[in-house]
Amino acid sequence: MTFRFSARGGNSSNRDDRDLGPELLTAAEARRIHDELHWDISCQLLGEVKALRQDLEAHDAHMKMFAWENYRRGGESLADAKKRFYRSLPKATGGMRLLQLGNAKLLGEFDALCKEHGLTYWIDFGTLLGAFRHDGFIPWDDDVDLGMMRSDVDALMAIVASDSRYSVTVTYDRFVYCRQVRFRYADESLPCFADIFIYDWCEKVDSQKAECQRSLRCKMIDRINNDRALSFWEEEPYYDGPRSAELEACFERCRMESEEEGIICDNDDAGAVIWSVDNLDDGNQGQWSYSISDLFPTKRMTFEGVELEAPANPDVFLRSRYGDVMELPKDINTHFEHVDHDGLETSETAASLRDLLSED
Repeated sequence: MTFRFSARGGNSSNRDDRDLGPELLTAAEARRIHDELHWDISCQLLGEVKALRQDLEAHDAHMKMFAWENYRRGGESLADAKKRFYRSLPKATGGMRLLQLGNAKLLGEFDALCKEHGLTYWIDFGTLLGAFRHDGFIPWDDDVDLGMMRSDVDALMAIVASDSRYSVTVTYDRFVYCRQVRFRYADESLPCFADIFIYDWCEKVDSQKAECQRSLRCKMIDRINNDRALSFWEEEPYYDGPRSAELEACFERCRMESEEEGIICDNDDAGAVIWSVDNLDDGNQGQWSYSISDLFPTKRMTFEGVELEAPANPDVFLRSRYGDVMELPKDINTHFEHVDHDGLETSETAASLRDLLSED
């Protein structure tokens, strides 16, 4: 076998071409040839990939510009055209729509429960985006997101413990290392639920302290991964079993460390709120703390015909998480399914949802 080798450095006038029989190659020579070829190919490919990416981004921007200009009506602003586009998108159908309407009903009941007991909450993440952009569910979204301060979550758990209509569950999700709190119907035949994201008080919006919060959470994750006594979580990554207290202790230790580091504080000393260590996003979150004035007092927004609480300045929350929310989304066909969509079409589940929606 004969190898043709072109040494690093370039053009044809500088090429070092050799016939190399395999019996003449030492390990060191083979490694050198590999490194030089890798260097040549990497430099060339990286340049070509960068140029291709720039071309694709430019093409994408041009296509969006042409699409919006073609869609916009005479005398209509681009912003109004985008609002009209999103609010005219067809709703989900079949079992998916039944689930959405069931979740909307659950939200209305949750709102009434919070009013009755003086609890504060707000719609968050995709639910806030849906209210802002669609007046309801994003057509391809299947869950509900709420935000609450930690003390209100604790109070909610105590209230629901004596209310046979609802339940609050805590599941430890190892895939994202979070303490997942959900409000749902006590009737387990109903797949409706609302994810509750916990916030803590902090003195002010401070990017350095927010990064310290994230760092503490990363250390907690390392401790969990290195503790063989917690290996049961690997075997059952969605865990709510008898050893939940051991996982709860890990999150509580991290929360106490956050308090000791001066990251979170009492309500009386607070000028902002910060996303808790229970469910802090490790990478996709553009902002982790928010001024109290951007959140409170909450205001009413319509979601699927139901009036719900929302942040005082929803644009701050939405832009920190999604950027320009009026851009065409990329996750229409790849959005994570929180509920088995095939199961929604079964007669039992669909019948339970129809019974729920017919109660009014």
